[in-house]
Amino acid sequence: MNTNDPNEFTNQNADPNTVNTAQKAEPAALYCSHCGRQISPDSIFCNYCATPVAAAKVDQQPYGAPANPQSNFGAYAHDQSNTMGSSFTAQGAMNDPYQYHPNAPYNNQAGNTGFGGYQFSAYNAFAMDPRYKQFQVSNLQPGQREIVRCTQVSKSYGSSNALNPLNLVIGNGRVIGLLGPNGSGKTTLIKLMCGLLTPTTGTITINSTPIGAATKAMVSYLPDRTYIPDWMKIRNILDYFCDFYADFRRPLAETMLGNLHIDPNAVMKTLSKGTQEKVQLVLVMSRNASLYLLDEPIAGVDPVARDYILDTIIRAHNPDSSVVISTHLITDIEPALNEVIMIKYGSLALQGDADQLRRTFGKSLNDIFKEVFAGC
Repeated sequence: MNTNDPNEFTNQNADPNTVNTAQKAEPAALYCSHCGRQISPDSIFCNYCATPVAAAKVDQQPYGAPANPQSNFGAYAHDQSNTMGSSFTAQGAMNDPYQYHPNAPYNNQAGNTGFGGYQFSAYNAFAMDPRYKQFQVSNLQPGQREIVRCTQVSKSYGSSNALNPLNLVIGNGRVIGLLGPNGSGKTTLIKLMCGLLTPTTGTITINSTPIGAATKAMVSYLPDRTYIPDWMKIRNILDYFCDFYADFRRPLAETMLGNLHIDPNAVMKTLSKGTQEKVQLVLVMSRNASLYLLDEPIAGVDPVARDYILDTIIRAHNPDSSVVISTHLITDIEPALNEVIMIKYGSLALQGDADQLRRTFGKSLNDIFKEVFAGC
């Protein structure tokens, strides 16, 4: 036996089928848990996304998980207590909800690909909960009358899908939170219901009437930006709304302006951004409409005025109508909500009664939101 040959067994009596521990195994491939690209074993940060390698690197194990299933890093097996971690699994570590796909389009062309080239999947701890499925289909609550129906509605801008084919129904008598991360399609959906955009596919009806001139009288819309000319006085704006909308209730508008200590003789450009938003909200809620669509109504309003504004939204709208509020301030607005609609990458993720959701999952709407959109 050649004792200088490192490939020879060091123990002559050893089982030849036993792996030679003297042989040095090749290092396993390492992948970044955030972007899924292969990284060098001696790297401190991923060369592509700058994720710290100490947190990112794992051995390549297709469809299996590394040894430590309780790790807080997404490279490891799913842990029920670690919803966020499971959303950033390294490529090959397990069935990854956001694996990197080099050939995936940057925009949501296929209808199942999130922005940035990450494949969207419903997989997370919340989506795997069997109780979740009852809230994945849009339905009217008991005793409701239908106000809005969207049938296979989608909206594309070139090769980018802002809204995937969506089936949605909204009933009367509700204050509804339209929730989702940036880029989910909330504003697009609101503008489609207003008739400001035309769907690429599908149909929308308001009170069983297709979107058109007739439905504009049924919808009161608050955009996410100031639209009133800054040279106008508030009392002139009230005159304008009285002339333009047959359902405008001027006494109610004047009462709300007084409660907010806003002078009707003030010129819009002399008011702060938050006060301008209050004026616009008063104008919108003073109409007697079937559907109120509010896009970020309290984003620029001071916390002191938020409670009054939310109370105004609840009290001012017609009891037979519904209010849809798009917002990120879920904690602030949660007490006012009867129902929530959550949209994820242009698709319906969840719709349900607010109290039923809290009872079913034992969590606040804000915590449910975090579960649904973990990793987005």
